[in-house]
Amino acid sequence: MNRVQIREALKQQFDILVVGGGITGAGIARDASMRGLRTAVIEMRDLAFGTSSRSSKLVHGGLRYLEHAEFALVFESVSERRILMDIAPHLVTAQGFLFPVFKDSRRSLFEINVGMWLYDGLSLFRSPKIHTSLSKTKLKEQEPALRQKGLKGAPLYYDCATDDARLTLETALDAQNYGAVIATYTRVLSFIKEDSRIVGVRVRDEISGEEFDIHAQSVVNATGPWSDRIRELSQDGIKKRLRPTKGIHIVIPTEKLHLNNAVVCFHPKDGRVLFAIPWGDR
Repeated sequence: MNRVQIREALKQQFDILVVGGGITGAGIARDASMRGLRTAVIEMRDLAFGTSSRSSKLVHGGLRYLEHAEFALVFESVSERRILMDIAPHLVTAQGFLFPVFKDSRRSLFEINVGMWLYDGLSLFRSPKIHTSLSKTKLKEQEPALRQKGLKGAPLYYDCATDDARLTLETALDAQNYGAVIATYTRVLSFIKEDSRIVGVRVRDEISGEEFDIHAQSVVNATGPWSDRIRELSQDGIKKRLRPTKGIHIVIPTEKLHLNNAVVCFHPKDGRVLFAIPWGDR
């Protein structure tokens, strides 16, 4: 559909209107439309414009959460990883991770290996591959860029890598295939209310500048870091719910840091977890 046809399609009464075209909004729309609900998605820019195209490109089970005994969270994550491997094998592929252990590491090689067996167990041993333990000699063959001084060995375990923007796009396209109406460059201006209940939104087409209303039984705020801004359109003086965090990605050519696997690192001063991740020719 072109933009005129999309606007016409948005004039119907929807069961669910999703605000936000990231992976969360696209996923909600796909689920809802597959259940037969009349569904629409509006996005103020392009699909996956925000966080959903600026991630670490991983589908992982959250190994670090084991340290905090978040077993339920890890089980949920590895289960979702398995589902994505099954339904999108062309987008979600195995990625090897090395967890180097040095003499001064805060966890011993034995403790890390116990954690790896627990990680594989929580996935019901359906990880892309079961972890293995590499000696210092094998590590030098696998990752010659690793510091050798004090190196004791490293488990090699497996999570998954993905093209996050394309995963979002294909999720949205599948929602559209089941009948969802998707409108990009469509900004929410205000909410439409009846007896204090939200029954729709006033939007502006950012391409043409035209404003119009969309009506729905339920409106879902799936705008990620913009969630509080959308909530403020509904009510003045609301208390903010988000405490945003920041993830930083530094992209360099692979010839400056050649890696065969992703490598888990710790910042030498404050101990923060860092990842060196292969990504195409970067």
